[in-house]
Amino acid sequence: MFLRSAVMSLAVLIASQGVKADDEVSAVDAKRAEYFYVGLDYSPAFSKIRDFSIKDSNEKSRALYPYLDNGDVIKLESNRFDWHALNPRIRFQDNMLIAMEGSVGYGVGNARVEIEVGYERFKIRGTGSRLNREDSEADAIYLLAKELAYDIATMQPDRLASALAEVSGKDIANFAKTIEVLYPGIDKKVCVTKKSEQEGYGEYYYITQTEESGKTVYNNHVSLCGGRGGNGQGGNEPQHLQHFVRWALEDGIRNWPTSTSENWTVVTYQPLPNDNAEAVAKDLINELTSEEKVIVSGLLAKTIEGVGVVEIRSLSSTSVTVNVCSDISVSNAVVPYICVGPGLSFIGVVDGHTIAKFAYRLKAGLSYKLSKEVTAFTGGFYHHVVGDGVYEDLPLRHLADDISLAEHAKDTAIASFDMSYVGGEFGVRLAF
Repeated sequence: MFLRSAVMSLAVLIASQGVKADDEVSAVDAKRAEYFYVGLDYSPAFSKIRDFSIKDSNEKSRALYPYLDNGDVIKLESNRFDWHALNPRIRFQDNMLIAMEGSVGYGVGNARVEIEVGYERFKIRGTGSRLNREDSEADAIYLLAKELAYDIATMQPDRLASALAEVSGKDIANFAKTIEVLYPGIDKKVCVTKKSEQEGYGEYYYITQTEESGKTVYNNHVSLCGGRGGNGQGGNEPQHLQHFVRWALEDGIRNWPTSTSENWTVVTYQPLPNDNAEAVAKDLINELTSEEKVIVSGLLAKTIEGVGVVEIRSLSSTSVTVNVCSDISVSNAVVPYICVGPGLSFIGVVDGHTIAKFAYRLKAGLSYKLSKEVTAFTGGFYHHVVGDGVYEDLPLRHLADDISLAEHAKDTAIASFDMSYVGGEFGVRLAF
């Protein structure tokens, strides 16, 4: 609406003044067979960026989380991201301020060829509750979480169990010890042993001891997370995650992801593949509150998987096109024009990192001769970046509290989106 209103207003003004145009200027201009010119214009643009997505280059990231802006100093720590806002839609603002274009060209009669250089910058919008407030540096920061955190957020115990089964016992032990120290309430909800049929609770041990036909077991030793022992005497209180890690996993060297049992001829208990991974996964999803799951997601990210942080302040396009234009003579003062041109757009996704892509531009408008050398023009344009829409090798940052053993040295991200924009141009050309 803004572009259409501006064009119509200027067209009416030009038409009203065209009758008064100096015939001598028009006659002199008609005799000029060829000329060079330079142009400068203001070119506000409306963003048409669609289907924006971003992931790490090794394609292990499964979810995107925005930074949780509380007005404090920005810190790249796991608890400073909004773990409730899974995969927010990333959108970009229109560009009304930093929008300039310049051109140099050569004209013969009604035909022109020009090289045009333009710059557009589309700042990122806030997400969710941040949409209707002033821009913040926090709007640009997103965390790329991997499988474990994603599976908890989406409550998929089977997927979580499969992912946990691929994690080393040492990493599981490290994760559990962090929970024990920082969140003892969560520790007491995971891998809680059950009471045996005789008496007492199961007690964690490096092996599960069960009853054999004709033989009595005198304890409730269990190596299964949340398991029940044999027919012997157990503890008076249930054990939980810290005991499971310390005595069943022996700090990660045994029983992960599958428990073990006594190697007797006939037993009433046989371990199932990945049974400990499955039991831990079910407890993390079924036994914890929503807030506790958020805490666990952050802990998994910083103690086991490692995560990447990407800053997307804006998408910028520095375009260079070669336009072929035609001026359509309809009066002595007002001249419609149309242009089409291929070229390149240098797209900036992350600050300091640009990627060249092929592009093309279409534009049309009205020119008005102010003097023999000076022409004012107004019009509209459409700019589209062609190709696969994939932007690789974008740099990633990492959490300040990341204590995982994951290798980060070569971590980069891949963004994918379709980029085009439409806008207006309001400027002057100086012929010589």
